[in-house]
Amino acid sequence: MPEQPRPNVRVLPWALVALTVVVVGLVTVGPFAGSKGLDASPTSTSNSGAPRTAPSTTPTTASTTVPPTTAPSALAGAVRRAGVRLDPRWPRSLTVLTDSVVLGAKDALPQALPGWTVDVRGRPALMLKVAEKELAASARPVGSVAVVALGYNSLWGRDRANFDAWARKFDHEADQLVATLRRLGAKKVVWVTLRVPDASFVPADKLAEGAKYSWYFGYVNERLDALAARDRSVAIADWNAVSHRPGLTYDAIHLRPLGARLMSEVIKAGAGLPPAAVPGL
Repeated sequence: MPEQPRPNVRVLPWALVALTVVVVGLVTVGPFAGSKGLDASPTSTSNSGAPRTAPSTTPTTASTTVPPTTAPSALAGAVRRAGVRLDPRWPRSLTVLTDSVVLGAKDALPQALPGWTVDVRGRPALMLKVAEKELAASARPVGSVAVVALGYNSLWGRDRANFDAWARKFDHEADQLVATLRRLGAKKVVWVTLRVPDASFVPADKLAEGAKYSWYFGYVNERLDALAARDRSVAIADWNAVSHRPGLTYDAIHLRPLGARLMSEVIKAGAGLPPAAVPGL
């Protein structure tokens, strides 16, 4: 891939969250950059109290067929790709790598997964390359199910400028991150799609704020489909498909309590567990 130009940095406010914008010509990184490592202040929650054991690495059987489910209508379409089948013999442990979006579900997730050890690692503005580098350096084992909720902070050109080059960069970083998760013990990898906001469910003022970044969210979702096509064992939990309704976020993407509960059920469905109905939806 050709060498990319050095970015210039400027900071813009979005709602009450500090946002970092990296501009490369017309190229933007989303609103969530930070400086602390993945292990600097992780949120780890155990419902079972049992220690986690590091499972073996590479999944063995994969399926892209969404398994039968009795999911409530609010969760129809929550699984875009089923990936490797969840094995009940695996340790009941789940690790989430995330930026500020799924950090908003760090309390709701353990409640949605009784009997599971839930380990949420991340910080606002976390980017794929940084997450993989810090994860590899720490060598800290991950759960048998690893959930990746990253991509809001990535580099793209407006109107698909130099799209192939930016797509290769994203694909390479995504592949490296998946490989590192498997090396550290993940048997099933689930990636969560990005919510692409529009005026049908986001207030006009919040939509205008989010428009600085949301123009490339669809590009990321395209590359997640490409990832699942390259690696059929990767599951895609389709947050974008189920989140097009009002009341889930306080801006274009950050979760209210109702959104956190729905996100938790989407992650469960992506992991291969039956989702539950979300009161209020």
